[in-house]
Amino acid sequence: MDVAELRHTFAERIKELRGELGLNQGEFADKVGVSRGAMSYYEQEARTPDIAVLRAICEKCGVSADYLTGLIADRDRVTADICSETGLLPKPVRCLQMIRRLQKIDGNVISKIVKEFGEETDEALQMLMFTAAPSMVNFMLSFDEGLSMLNMLCGVICGAKLRTGSNTQPVFELQRGHNNIEITFPAEHLESALWVNIQECAAKLREKWDAAYAEEPKGQRNYPTV
Repeated sequence: MDVAELRHTFAERIKELRGELGLNQGEFADKVGVSRGAMSYYEQEARTPDIAVLRAICEKCGVSADYLTGLIADRDRVTADICSETGLLPKPVRCLQMIRRLQKIDGNVISKIVKEFGEETDEALQMLMFTAAPSMVNFMLSFDEGLSMLNMLCGVICGAKLRTGSNTQPVFELQRGHNNIEITFPAEHLESALWVNIQECAAKLREKWDAAYAEEPKGQRNYPTV
């Protein structure tokens, strides 16, 4: 990261912090013990803070220097580590974390959500329908049929086009493969994604899942209802 990029990242993140605190630039400077003139320079990306200023902001705002300088993607270290490992952005990671917490809620769901999430209640309620997502991913990535269905889904999302030739079987080609690598998959997998066949495909998946995990108690197999 060059100096210009570092200054930009630092400026954006201190603006975000003071916005969350409801402080103007001068009030934020007073809070962290920095001159108002210096804070103005930081937000204008005209100067780089020294180590004492960096530490003062970290202490007063409860964030890490890694976050302020752009070494990690999120102020929460666990979220940042997941982002680094998977390439996901912070918001999707937080959504997955919320889904995981929602899976543990039972009984009077609404009241528990209100108590658990407070101001995030509306977002949590929107996540309820996705609480089967982790087990769904396990379910579908375990077998070829599930992979075929996911291939088609990725094709729809990423803008796959049908490519045919006189000497080849029709294939779907992704328009936006990673680093321009061509990705194709057989067009015959299209039928796996059609609603008229989805239940039959899901039933085959369930049979394979049951066979693969026959030794586990049925209640612990944790596959989603289809």
